[in-house]
Amino acid sequence: MNRMSFVFALVVTVVLVTASSALSVEAADKQTLTYTTQMGPIISVKIEPPGDQPDHQLVRTVRTDMTFSDNPDWNDVPAINYGQLDLVGGTGKVSGFALRTHRNGDQTYYRYQGTLMTGPGKGSADTTGEGTVELVGGTGKFKNAKGAGTWRSSEGISTITMEVQY
Repeated sequence: MNRMSFVFALVVTVVLVTASSALSVEAADKQTLTYTTQMGPIISVKIEPPGDQPDHQLVRTVRTDMTFSDNPDWNDVPAINYGQLDLVGGTGKVSGFALRTHRNGDQTYYRYQGTLMTGPGKGSADTTGEGTVELVGGTGKFKNAKGAGTWRSSEGISTITMEVQY
């Protein structure tokens, strides 16, 4: 085998091994993740009436939550939730960002959006909602984390199901 053929064979082998490894890692890391989040205390809230109608409110909140799951990477994980709500008569749109700090100190980052309706008590236990969530990254073990799914909230608890990869 001449030198040129040897180099070509070596390059092809490295490319095939690398591609094969990447595909098997990617397939192994994809998983369906389901967890619940217990809504915790509100750290801050700012409510602004834009003035266009008496029952219209723009709300910004920061809240601490706790995540529970059968998956040990996601169980007993605290979260800080930064939410924005646009409500008319207690019903409207919600969007925000959440940061989870996992047991080992690594973090994961999320964006979410959806709709919600507040109940007569106007607190998290009286609020129902649903929408989409996107896992957009993290640190350490979760540096390349990504995923997408849905959420539903009722009585102060959100249930999230996502297809994730990390």
